[in-house]
Amino acid sequence: MSILGGPAKGRPCWYILAPAMPSGQKRPIGITLLAIAFVWIGCCGALFYPLIAGSGGGLSLWRANAGSMIHSESAIKTGSYVFSSLLYLLYVAYAVIGFGLWKLRRWAHKAVLVVNLAGLVLSLTVLPFFVRPGYMAVAAVTGTAIPFAWFVFYLRRPRVCFAFGAWQSPREDTISSEPPPALSKTGKAWVVAGIAATFLLYIGTLAVATEDGIRSTPFYRIALKNAQGSSCAASMLGTPLTPRWGTSGSWTEGSKEGSANLTIPVRGPREKADLEMLAEKQYGDWKITSLVLVRESRRIQLTPVPASTGCQ
Repeated sequence: MSILGGPAKGRPCWYILAPAMPSGQKRPIGITLLAIAFVWIGCCGALFYPLIAGSGGGLSLWRANAGSMIHSESAIKTGSYVFSSLLYLLYVAYAVIGFGLWKLRRWAHKAVLVVNLAGLVLSLTVLPFFVRPGYMAVAAVTGTAIPFAWFVFYLRRPRVCFAFGAWQSPREDTISSEPPPALSKTGKAWVVAGIAATFLLYIGTLAVATEDGIRSTPFYRIALKNAQGSSCAASMLGTPLTPRWGTSGSWTEGSKEGSANLTIPVRGPREKADLEMLAEKQYGDWKITSLVLVRESRRIQLTPVPASTGCQ
């Protein structure tokens, strides 16, 4: 047996060259799931992406994303071909790595570790600058960087390294044939709590980012301003009228046209209610076509203003 670079005390497990593990070495459940995921992604991509690229989908995607920067059609086609080829090779590599993980090959362990470290670095350095709007960048970083960090932590666990024959015993010059101790109950509890906190943090960040994004749209601001200026809304809810969390709905928007359908929760000093809003964008400007204040079974039309001056 030998250890690359001499004694490896405190060094990462992938630097250690240990004897081949017995054929009956047990595969950790996390490695099994990773292997299945890599094989699934790689095989599906290798099988179906050529069909998408061959039908012109790859070129259309490349033209949509790079068309504003590259104005030469031949350059766009060349870029699309190179990108499609690299992406296909990446899918194949994913499938190969997945099979290597299944067989507990050390090179597969190193490859997955490199993939997750690269993903972690890119998430922290690229997404904040390229994902727009900014509120979605926050959610994107939270939803990618933290999971990548968890994968790196798992791949560095002693028992995972041991399964790949790359774990050194506490004795500086000895490769142990016995598996390292598992996490204590307290350690497992902390890991479970950390994973749950990661999930909740991502969901919370995504919810806040989505709500903040909706509130920044012009049709949302117009609808809220109309409701705040309505005497009917003031008589039902009191003043001031403020928005609540939980806006739902959908919208589509182009450079000159668009449409929106939202339900906006609001509150006043006396009551809570919802604003049901319909809006259209024509010639670049948004206009509220319908705004209804709803509380239980009562509905008050705010926009367009009804012919009757009373609040029905």
